[in-house]
Amino acid sequence: MVRTRLTPPTFELGASIPTVTYLLVVTVLSGFLLVAPHGSPTPLLGLAWSGVLVALAVGALRLEGVAVRTLLPAPRALGAAVAVVAAFWVLYNLVAAGLATVGVVGFDPVLSRVVAHPGPYLVALLSSLVLTALPEELLFRGYLQQKAISLLGGDSRRAVLGGVAAVAALFAAFHLPQWFITSGHGVSIALGGRLFGLFLAGLAYGGVYALTGNLWLVALFHATMNQPPFIVTVDIPASLHLVVGVVEYAALLGVVVLAVRLTHGRGVTPVWARW
Repeated sequence: MVRTRLTPPTFELGASIPTVTYLLVVTVLSGFLLVAPHGSPTPLLGLAWSGVLVALAVGALRLEGVAVRTLLPAPRALGAAVAVVAAFWVLYNLVAAGLATVGVVGFDPVLSRVVAHPGPYLVALLSSLVLTALPEELLFRGYLQQKAISLLGGDSRRAVLGGVAAVAALFAAFHLPQWFITSGHGVSIALGGRLFGLFLAGLAYGGVYALTGNLWLVALFHATMNQPPFIVTVDIPASLHLVVGVVEYAALLGVVVLAVRLTHGRGVTPVWARW
């Protein structure tokens, strides 16, 4: 089943644990980037960083009295997650191929590198899933988002929307060290666009997790958005990134809502009906 969690976990402590956890994450990330050669982490540093993320998330959850295993969906939920993500990308590729055929800017009717070099792509996708998407989603959606919703009053609509938005903002700010240290950029209009794009991503991933509680699903979406499995060549102009991002994430959420309705039927009260 796509949707796996019916009741949120009960947290035992207040706002101090998530605050300290988030500040530690940003501080440690900045340290990793400062010691990385040319601001680009080596594979070993990347592995160490993912371990730090998992350790901080697990440690915070234990302090809160929440067992990590309760956040991990059953193995069968992974199959459902793969099916939903695959359906999204099939639809996306059909649209992309159509746009390429009619000559829309940013879409080229030439086979992509994913098709030309599937081996390296699969390695990059697996690396993104294991070292980036799963650790980040465990921390941001599995812990911080659910904690924020709890602090805002529980399972009400206002609490859920507020928690998703608050953690989406934290998710965007989490990438600031990479902007300043790795890329060497300063404060500019481009930074605003970058943060807004990351905020949109955080809203989409948070929405998926709020609707389903399926950590596998949100992590797979995160990984494939980082490493898109395009069939044709897609190179969106920078001026259109935000517009395309809005459409992408709206479509992503639409596919998830449809999947929940199709797999759970009318006999199960949708999560969003309780908001």
